[in-house]
Amino acid sequence: MTNNFAAELWGLREGLLLCSNLNITSLEIELDAKSIVDALGNPSYVNNVISPLLDDCRLLISHIPQVCIKHCFRQANRSTDSLARMSFCLDVDFSSFDSPPVDLIDVVKDDLNGMFFNRVCTEIVAVS
Repeated sequence: MTNNFAAELWGLREGLLLCSNLNITSLEIELDAKSIVDALGNPSYVNNVISPLLDDCRLLISHIPQVCIKHCFRQANRSTDSLARMSFCLDVDFSSFDSPPVDLIDVVKDDLNGMFFNRVCTEIVAVS
């Protein structure tokens, strides 16, 4: 069984391997897992269980000349979130698409057009 942190790292690693195979030289990585953004930005971060996977990601990132790693809220990238939810219905461990699946075309178009949704915060914030 894998936790969310490990699953996000596996997804990042697979994406980085794909970028490496395609000889990508400039990459912007947006992750909704702030803990991974923080871990990647902290070279002294150590976790005995996850470190080999994290080290793989760091190594793959180091081979790409221009990389920017940013945190974004899940709502900022509905395409990725929709693909992740769709993966639960797939019968294979890894899928690669040359074009968006038909069910996601509208979501991808919304992302490309900059459509966004306000993030709902359940915590009440009082300003005095």
